[in-house]
Amino acid sequence: MKNLAKLACILAIAVFSGLNTSAQQITASIRGKVVDASGGVVGGASVTATQVETGFGRAVQTDSAGEFVFVELPVGRYRLEVEAKGFQKFVQEGITLHVNQTANVAARLAVGMATEMVKVDSNASMIETNSTSLGTTVGDREVLDLPLNGRHFTQLGVLQVGVVPITPGLALAGRTLREGQAYAVNGQRPESNDFLIDGAANFNGVDGGFVLEPPVDTISEFRILTHTANAEFGHSTGSTTNIVTRSGTNEFHGSAWEFLRNNAMDAKSFFAERLAGRSKKTVPLFLDTTRG
Repeated sequence: MKNLAKLACILAIAVFSGLNTSAQQITASIRGKVVDASGGVVGGASVTATQVETGFGRAVQTDSAGEFVFVELPVGRYRLEVEAKGFQKFVQEGITLHVNQTANVAARLAVGMATEMVKVDSNASMIETNSTSLGTTVGDREVLDLPLNGRHFTQLGVLQVGVVPITPGLALAGRTLREGQAYAVNGQRPESNDFLIDGAANFNGVDGGFVLEPPVDTISEFRILTHTANAEFGHSTGSTTNIVTRSGTNEFHGSAWEFLRNNAMDAKSFFAERLAGRSKKTVPLFLDTTRG
């Protein structure tokens, strides 16, 4: 009986842990509808979504209403292809998916040979719920190109509406307990913030804030949901910072950098020279003339 009880506890923990892990969304989706030139739905059409960076692809077919959906897609740039018998091939490129976003594609097929193609170069419109639209996605270009003092990605978070750094007094009073509490959002306490890395919890349950701060070179993008997030995120009533790390692509790439961490090139204060000159005149020089 004891062994059965232990086994039941282990299974329960595994089930609930799995549910908690799968609920954290770090992906995106593409949905849409396929119609002909007259607006009639095209059922049974073959739809393929291919990630440009990696060549990863998935294929579905439209239902009787001409609709299709791709879920759990990695973030990145995509090409969408639609094929149906008696129609020209439809290709749309330039679809950019960010974390927690859903792209909506309306594919209109023209009658013709399958060897002919209609190509569209534009991004798809985005469908966002209220909870996930309150926030801005910070991409890898911003993370890598914008100057960061100390290379903390959280400094880019305060550029968003409603996100402010914690006050100096609060940081001083908390000392090491506040190191992971990078900002406060919409008046909430810093302890109310939640942090995720690739869907895994990164929240310090003792001190609040994050446990691990990933280097900026490893971040593909991150998004701060500045409002109470959907039930899939859970945690608390504060914000949720969703971090997605980089993954490999079909192209060879890398980075090289050098840091200059001194004040030789810092701009002087407007009063710097004047104060320096005054200090030279007012500070006396004492000489010790005593003999030992």
